[in-house]
Amino acid sequence: MPARFCSLVLGLCVASAVFAQARPPVPNVVLDHMDELDRRCVAAGGRAGAGRFVVAQDFTGDGRLDYLLSEGDYDCLGRPGLFRPGGVGRVDIFVVDARNAARRVYSDRLVGYRVLAGKPAKVQIARQGAACGAGSNPRTQCAAQLAWNGHGFGEAVAVSDAGAAPSAAAPVPAAPGVGAAAGSPPAPLVVPPAARSRFLAGCRQAYVSRSADAARWADEQCVADWGKVTESAEATDALLAALPASAGEAVPLASLRQRLAGVRWAARPRSRELSASGRLGKFEVSVTGSPAAKTLGMSWMEVGAEPPYDIVGAMRVRGVTLTEIACEEFGAGEWQRVFSGSAPGRAPFRLELGQRIAPFANSSSYYAATIDLSGRPPAPAVSKSACSNPSNLI
Repeated sequence: MPARFCSLVLGLCVASAVFAQARPPVPNVVLDHMDELDRRCVAAGGRAGAGRFVVAQDFTGDGRLDYLLSEGDYDCLGRPGLFRPGGVGRVDIFVVDARNAARRVYSDRLVGYRVLAGKPAKVQIARQGAACGAGSNPRTQCAAQLAWNGHGFGEAVAVSDAGAAPSAAAPVPAAPGVGAAAGSPPAPLVVPPAARSRFLAGCRQAYVSRSADAARWADEQCVADWGKVTESAEATDALLAALPASAGEAVPLASLRQRLAGVRWAARPRSRELSASGRLGKFEVSVTGSPAAKTLGMSWMEVGAEPPYDIVGAMRVRGVTLTEIACEEFGAGEWQRVFSGSAPGRAPFRLELGQRIAPFANSSSYYAATIDLSGRPPAPAVSKSACSNPSNLI
């Protein structure tokens, strides 16, 4: 990457060979990403060099080290430029929580970046050409400063046709649409400290109310059910962040992409029916509608595995009210459900879920959730049929 964008002020930049000895321990998801770059380099006929491509800084202001990985700065000996084709390289930012677990909250292909000292440290980015938006030519450059909003990194200030990233000491005017109401995600909904104990108590009561025999195994099953709720956190937060703040408010596609900073967006949608697609952890992400997004979907599929997610439960522990308005079963372990939802600071919404548990070891299980972004409450179903799956009672 160009040197003028890659100055690292007070950043802890280390080579992969010695990074694992840093304290606190580097989260596994970060180490896995570093190892993946090593594998890609070797597979391309190169070998890992001593280049510095990792920055450890507090980017959120919580006092914990977060991690920025710049693929474009990875030194693959024998294959220079492998990770920066056309002068563009991917930059990922991983945020670390109190358990020292990391999650990717930002990923983009950039011509450059720089880290500025501060509490928290600031990241400024630079793009070129079509990545700068409509009306850009191949020589157009644009730069922005990322800002942590409690859920992800939005672009706080931006400038077009910039020769360098903007200075944090002298902010530049925002580009049109940056910071507009439609581009600002609603405040994230947090899980209260007592959520787990309340969930386990309610879960046990639900199982035992269906069968007295459940008293023998309900506690163990409810712990497993809570695990599905926690596994759904990243996808649930993304779905809730995408919702408009009020009925009738459009969510422009560009704004949605900024809100969902943790998604690795594909250069092109994977099908003609979609306006955008990407990945968030193990979920495939799909968006319909343009220029305003209409729906946001999260889907997971795996051979022979039971779905490890419960987005309904994850929303409810965040204070979201969900009322089931339709449900249909297609056999053991396969169903579709529709909910009317309301959440603090957000317009009413419709949530559709589908699940299938693989009946055989060589068949696929899936779990999918789609949320409507129109801001209109769904009309109740003419006749509602209740499913008998246990999670329907929790």
